[in-house]
Amino acid sequence: MTSHVTERDPGPIDGLSLEELRTWLTEWLRERLPQGWEEAIASSDSGELKVLREQLDEPAWWTAMAEAGLVAPSWPREYGGLGLGPEHVGVIANTLRRFKTPRARNPIGLNMVAPALLRWGSEQQRRELLPRIADQTQIWCQLFSEPGAGSDLASLSTRAVRDGDSWVVHGQKVWTSLGHVATRGILLARTDPDVPKHDGISVFLVDMTAPGVEIRPLRQITGDAEFNEVFLDGVVVSDFDRLGALGEGWGITRTILTHERSSDSGAGVQPGVIAGRSVEEVLRRAARATDRDLRARAVQAWIAGESLRLTIERSREARRAGRGGGVTGAVDGTVTKLMSTAHSQALQALAVDLEDLAGIAWEPDDDWHAKTAWSYLRVQAKTIAGGTLDITKSLCGERVLGLPREPSAESCRPWRDVRRSRQPAADDPSDRSR
Repeated sequence: MTSHVTERDPGPIDGLSLEELRTWLTEWLRERLPQGWEEAIASSDSGELKVLREQLDEPAWWTAMAEAGLVAPSWPREYGGLGLGPEHVGVIANTLRRFKTPRARNPIGLNMVAPALLRWGSEQQRRELLPRIADQTQIWCQLFSEPGAGSDLASLSTRAVRDGDSWVVHGQKVWTSLGHVATRGILLARTDPDVPKHDGISVFLVDMTAPGVEIRPLRQITGDAEFNEVFLDGVVVSDFDRLGALGEGWGITRTILTHERSSDSGAGVQPGVIAGRSVEEVLRRAARATDRDLRARAVQAWIAGESLRLTIERSREARRAGRGGGVTGAVDGTVTKLMSTAHSQALQALAVDLEDLAGIAWEPDDDWHAKTAWSYLRVQAKTIAGGTLDITKSLCGERVLGLPREPSAESCRPWRDVRRSRQPAADDPSDRSR
């Protein structure tokens, strides 16, 4: 397998102060974005910005971003990053947000797979996969949840059976975001059913175009089909594509899920994939409202937004000071996910209510009200995305308040002996209920 990147030579960013970096990046963006882009943002002309976005050659844009190291500036240089610290990364992220640059089409690859590769991947895996994640030429999905293993993910039934230098995978996954466009997937599979459920799981990097992979879309309340169910029927995966040590997948999974919660809360470097009405947009609409309740809710939304922003900033400051890893990072991701879920749902509900009847019925060419209603419907999923609200609250109870974990008699029993809704034969890897 050929490496796709060589260590980046020192470039114009090296040695720049924070203000110099902001100035350099501003000029870099002005040179590459369509003419009139900055003016459309300054005038809040969403219609003009939409036209300009359609003019932008996105594949070329992401190639340029990746070549400049701007997609993942904290990554080491040898894997396509710039090796920058949190303060410089923050300047880059804030400048990209200010320019409303295109949203990453590869959020799972950037926010979950890449951190796992950097920590547990082999040198060859890192050099082969990370550059493709950065330039968006390799879109990733997450093959974790199953019909019988959602909140209790460690009960997963998908099996991977060794066959020489390869593994043969049978099972079913559900709620797979981007599965219909992904070329690779990060998969959890059970490699040892004779040990407790947390101990027999391994992680694999799967080719989503491989024989035996079947993808079926799941329609959402918005009318879109971002999620899928995925069937794996005798899919062959090379042992080279196993991530980390055999049977140590649960530790890797916990780290990936922490990154997912942080990303879903808005704490990640890359902009998220769920767009909605911002606090600023809602406040502008609320300024003309005469209803005292709506105006009070707008103030509450601003307060909640500031609380979330300051909590995220506190987390970033902790990382800058070297206190953001391990349990601290897991706590921050869990707390910010809870805050973000409540804030985003309340904010989008307010955005709809401010429009009165136009929030539920609009003309076909009325993009503003259509997007407002879409955003309200889309954020309802945040109570289950990245871990259900109840599971997140339980994590907060354990990690923040120090409460004892819920006792479970299953945690020490071999997985094959644990009762499930349907008990297939342990030696029947072809059973699709797994």
